[in-house]
Amino acid sequence: MKPGMKLAILLGGAVVVWGLIAYVFFAGNSPEKKAPEIAKTALYASVDCPESVSIVAVSKPDSVFGRDYINDDEKMAIAVSMMKINEKVMSQTGDLSEIDFEDSELTALVERQMSAMSAIRSLVSLDSADRPKPFNGWKVKIEYEAKTAGGSPYRSEYWFILDKDARCVVNSFEIPIL
Repeated sequence: MKPGMKLAILLGGAVVVWGLIAYVFFAGNSPEKKAPEIAKTALYASVDCPESVSIVAVSKPDSVFGRDYINDDEKMAIAVSMMKINEKVMSQTGDLSEIDFEDSELTALVERQMSAMSAIRSLVSLDSADRPKPFNGWKVKIEYEAKTAGGSPYRSEYWFILDKDARCVVNSFEIPIL
């Protein structure tokens, strides 16, 4: 083999190896890849009994533009979920005429539903302008099962809105699921 050919193969191999190392380093640290891990950490910090959390599903990170964190399909899905919870509460309490404030499972469900509705109202944008909005970060949804402080099991979906670099959670809210 010619001496120049040996040098060319060595140089080409070095370029390929260093290119792969750079790709793994930069692609592995992308905000889109970090967002689910940051969201999981935030979930454990947000629930009453983190040791009881069992993660069912984690969504792929979705881009957030402006303050429109929730699209129309998600608004509809949340409304249906809240309607199911409302129907359950109304049927268990005789349309709130027989409400038992000692029932910790029911009161915890009502508290989570009211908190979710408050969060949704604060996030819904009334701005109907169709002008382009800047990229503001990432949205990750985690469906999980856990227990309340009183030991009652529940199922929810926690939404986390992260900054552009997926370094911190800028907003979060929980949607109870039946």
